[in-house]
Amino acid sequence: MEGLTRVWALRVLLLLALCGALGAGLRVSGVRVPPVVVSGSAVDLTCHYHHSTDRPDPLYSIKWYRDVNQFYEYIPRRDPPIRVYPLPHIHVDRARSSQATVALKGVTRETSGSFRCEVMGDKPFFETDDHAVNMTVVDVPSWGPEVWGAATGARVRPGEVVAVRCLMGPSDPPADVSWTVNGEAAPPEAVDLRPLARGPRGRLAQASELRVTATEEWLARGAMTLTCHAQVSSVYHATANVTLVHSDWPQPAEFGWFSAAPAAPQQSLLLCLLLLLLLLSAVTPL
Repeated sequence: MEGLTRVWALRVLLLLALCGALGAGLRVSGVRVPPVVVSGSAVDLTCHYHHSTDRPDPLYSIKWYRDVNQFYEYIPRRDPPIRVYPLPHIHVDRARSSQATVALKGVTRETSGSFRCEVMGDKPFFETDDHAVNMTVVDVPSWGPEVWGAATGARVRPGEVVAVRCLMGPSDPPADVSWTVNGEAAPPEAVDLRPLARGPRGRLAQASELRVTATEEWLARGAMTLTCHAQVSSVYHATANVTLVHSDWPQPAEFGWFSAAPAAPQQSLLLCLLLLLLLLSAVTPL
């Protein structure tokens, strides 16, 4: 009976020792995955780990998964140490990949997912630790934004209705489009988002229409500027604008013959010829 008790006591001590050893090996200290990237980009996924001071287990392997599917493995003792597993929409750049970093190339919208790094210590415990970070790939507009419906310099009077449209290429997710008038947000009721359709040049486009009534306040300085802002997540922001001039505002000086702006070469030549003719007529005897 006493011998059986000793055996169980030894088993318990061994179990406690093993439990104490668990959780003291390799640990993931940081995973760096960009949260949002543009389709077609090259992306680096980085995984860092640290050793326990109590039990400095050597590294056995580092593995990468998208969701539940493994696509990369690094085992230092293997030759070659890198192994890539085929996975749709995952393209590993072997030349740029290493123990700490997996380099992806040509990411697409379908590459999006949860990317998980798993580190495993060597024998006898082969203990593992992991950490996951989400990455979303977005498609941004390939052209635009462009403002249609009015040209810069066009004349407008207070009280006139101005209707312009902002067009840009498709994106996934759709762009967040907003308008400003002279730098301030346009009235929400004046903005109308349009469904995806063909634009003036036959290109498939997403569109937003602004329809406002010009006011004296907006035209107080002689002109009003309508600006379209297009944004896709945190990786894309572009603007386009059009400036309309008050109909009663005087013609800018630079459009006159004797303006303060530098004269064109043709105008300078004509002016010189005119002065020369006047000089010759003044000195020619009657």
